[in-house]
Amino acid sequence: MRLRPFLCVALLVGGLPLLAGQRVAPVASYRISASWDETSKKLTAEEAVTFVNRTGHTFREIELHLYLNAFRNEVSTFRRDDRMKKHRDDPAWFGTIEVNRVALADGTDLTASLGFVSPDDGNPDDRTVARIPLPRPVPPGSTLTFRVDFVSKLPRNTVRTGFWGDFLLAGQWFPKLGKATENGWVTHQFHAATEFFADFGDYDVTLELPASMKGKVGATGVEKETIQLSGGRIQTRFLAEDVHDFAWTCSPRFEVHRDSFSHPGLPNVTLILLLQPEHRSVKDRYFQAAKDALAKYGTWFVPYPYPVLTIVDPPYGSGAGGMEYPTLFTGGVSWIAPKSLPSPEGVTVHEYGHQVFYGMLASNETDEAHLDEGINTWATGRVMKETWGNRPLEWKLMGVTLPFPWLKVPPEGYAGGYLDAQAAGLTDSMAVPTFRQLGWDSVKVNVYSKTQLALESAARTAGNDAWMRIMKSYATHWAFRHPTTQDFLREVHEVSPTVEAALGRAWQGAPTYDYAVESASAHRLDGPAGYTGEGTSLKFVPPKEIKDLPKPVLWESEAVVRRLGDGVWPVAVELRFEGNHVVRRTWDGSDRWVRFRTTGAKLVSVTVDPDRNLLLDVNVLNNGRLVEPDSRPAGWLSHRLRFWGQNLLELFALLAVTAGGLP
Repeated sequence: MRLRPFLCVALLVGGLPLLAGQRVAPVASYRISASWDETSKKLTAEEAVTFVNRTGHTFREIELHLYLNAFRNEVSTFRRDDRMKKHRDDPAWFGTIEVNRVALADGTDLTASLGFVSPDDGNPDDRTVARIPLPRPVPPGSTLTFRVDFVSKLPRNTVRTGFWGDFLLAGQWFPKLGKATENGWVTHQFHAATEFFADFGDYDVTLELPASMKGKVGATGVEKETIQLSGGRIQTRFLAEDVHDFAWTCSPRFEVHRDSFSHPGLPNVTLILLLQPEHRSVKDRYFQAAKDALAKYGTWFVPYPYPVLTIVDPPYGSGAGGMEYPTLFTGGVSWIAPKSLPSPEGVTVHEYGHQVFYGMLASNETDEAHLDEGINTWATGRVMKETWGNRPLEWKLMGVTLPFPWLKVPPEGYAGGYLDAQAAGLTDSMAVPTFRQLGWDSVKVNVYSKTQLALESAARTAGNDAWMRIMKSYATHWAFRHPTTQDFLREVHEVSPTVEAALGRAWQGAPTYDYAVESASAHRLDGPAGYTGEGTSLKFVPPKEIKDLPKPVLWESEAVVRRLGDGVWPVAVELRFEGNHVVRRTWDGSDRWVRFRTTGAKLVSVTVDPDRNLLLDVNVLNNGRLVEPDSRPAGWLSHRLRFWGQNLLELFALLAVTAGGLP
């Protein structure tokens, strides 16, 4: 096992207890040479793949992702998604990856045995997974090297890859090994709503490009060299170590800017920004957002271990914004980008965050996308709130996003879609693998909104300091180890079993959370009306006499709080009494209702979850109740309505007089 020198420095300087023995050694490494034809939009390439079997499983075949075949035709699993059925009359929106030859290192030709499989849905027309039987098995601890010759036809930019004018983003462009596990290959088809899963390895990639791209190329890893070729061509080479994917981009319009990041306790990083000329005004904002993200994520979770971070600013309207690859991500900026609207800051922070949860932790995004997208959405909200405060309310007019700086929305406001979906009961459980969920609406709610709200609820319930210790421990212990949901929950359990149980229930089911105050009352303890005493002392006390007694000292108060939804979460109940005396009670929330009775001061109000810890609650309007109604809010509102009604009537009268002429 090895640990790269710059990774050692990053982890030691950051004070993290991550040892070399905890890091997954390279499993799938690639040496690729590719030539780009800008006219045909094709990459002609060859790759040598080295697979080291570090599992206890014996592999008798290899399985390859051929992701570009998702764009091959309209019957692929990817294109069957309703959101992807577009541009069917334009061939530029289609793409393919054709394997011309597969051979072992000794020259044994395997091309004829290549076949296509559809392990997820059985779609016979999907060609995004290829299976190739081997003449000899690959037992545990052994190494297999093979070569693939292929041609990739890139589509016009679609979701995660392609060209847009003279801009090119090449993602998922080469045949890539599935993930090797103790049970064999995990090689999912390409689905429209999910992303990727692969082993770590080294990449040595050489690209032949038009000379107009010289100095205008960005890629995963570090640029090693660029040489001039004859015929108006160049050759550029990139090296990347300990990554699980490789993407690259180029455009003759790129303006290349450089900066550097340094922060106490964190490794230095070179920042490269490939910027569209029309976006020069946000150059410094890109860099500052990247530095803020490097500092926050590096301090809260795990330091960025690579020497270079490349930020790509794609052309406006290309659809290439907001995508992550190891050491490289695409940003994005609105057509109107006032400083009051955190764009490009928000997308820059979010896409950098993927360098941690996608790039370093590398969970299975096809099965458990919430471990990357969801956790990162929560982390992005934390960074944005701490660095920029609550965001302004946004309004879109004819495709232009306009901010209202005087109206602020907290980060969890992004997750309002969850509440709507939960109230309607339309989501899958996150125990259902992401790619098997009903559709994009379910994925969007579960992966992004629900996870963000669940994590923030967990943080508020456990206490912020305890929760941040959990998150740091999780990121540190599981970096480069492909953690699962159960691994994450075990980290939570170490600090708070109660929160772990609540979070596990939220993720394993599809519960609806709704806690409500059912009733709140207070009665004077003046003594009972009716018959009192025994025998000869028995007498009747009329209710009127009870009421006429002096004002009582004691009150009997009662409150009932109910769990209306099927979701269970520990909540606090606040009882407020006259004299501003407050009592807090803790309820585990598991029963359908709980009753609180007190004797003493008069109860004034009852609130369940007064600190708004449970952000998953679908109806906060029923979270509180007064013992006695308060007419002041209604009076204030009626006065305002009368005021504006009078003004409106006066306006109509003025218009009528103006239209009819002055008398």
